[in-house]
Amino acid sequence: MKGIIMRFIKKHFALLILFSIIVSAAAFLNGCGEDSVTTPQSEHFEPAGLFIIPEGSTDTIMQVFNGVVRAGDTLKAPLNILSTHWEVSFWDENRNLLTPPSDGSHTLGFTIRDASVVETEMDSPTDWAFHLKGLSLSPDTTSMQIKILHQGHSDFTTPFIHVKVDPCEIPDPAGFVVIDTVTNQIIARDSAGTQTGDTVTLNAGSSTNRLKIFWLDKDGNRFQPCSAYTLSANVNPAGIAIFTNKLGEFSFKIEGIAAGNTLISIRLFRGANLVYGTRNIPVKVN
Repeated sequence: MKGIIMRFIKKHFALLILFSIIVSAAAFLNGCGEDSVTTPQSEHFEPAGLFIIPEGSTDTIMQVFNGVVRAGDTLKAPLNILSTHWEVSFWDENRNLLTPPSDGSHTLGFTIRDASVVETEMDSPTDWAFHLKGLSLSPDTTSMQIKILHQGHSDFTTPFIHVKVDPCEIPDPAGFVVIDTVTNQIIARDSAGTQTGDTVTLNAGSSTNRLKIFWLDKDGNRFQPCSAYTLSANVNPAGIAIFTNKLGEFSFKIEGIAAGNTLISIRLFRGANLVYGTRNIPVKVN
């Protein structure tokens, strides 16, 4: 029996040696292959908190620090129009400002609990800023998380933040258009710095047709605020024409008082706060 076993080992010894060589070579090549495709991951960006400031403002509308949302903070989205451009900044553990990566592999991300209520929009996928747009008033609330996405995962995620669709919330006006409600003619317009419209001409003792003003966002979309906003006007020099408007309306008339030329700037207020003032509209009274 022992002789049979020895003959079997001798007969197949060469095959065993060859098999061992093949397995060892495969393992070596496989290990080298893994080393060759492994690339070091870029740095993680893990701030301790973030805060949001509307573009052009100094007011912080929302803060998160060490996993806690500042008490009372709510993001308000205007209905059917984009919010102001909201810029996101980051803190370290000592609330020192952090500069976010610019390598393109770190981006903002969002999780919205009810996507039928609001949606997000970014001007560029690498921006550290975003807009919110309200889609519904029933329901009009949801919540969302803001994330830092990095190579298929999240480096940083906020708690869920309360979001409300507010029909009285508006983006920052970037222009305006005044339309004659009878002729549908544009009386004055200022969009992206391009001004159109002729001088408004009327006779003393008369008035224009009812004129309606729409505000324009940065993309030229028209909107009108809710009745919490009011209109007034600066007339300079005074005594030549007057601006008449009913409370809660975004239409008005210009009445001629005496012959001469004057300039009218229409101003949008919310309470006592000036939101926007138009360029001067020239008025001539015969």
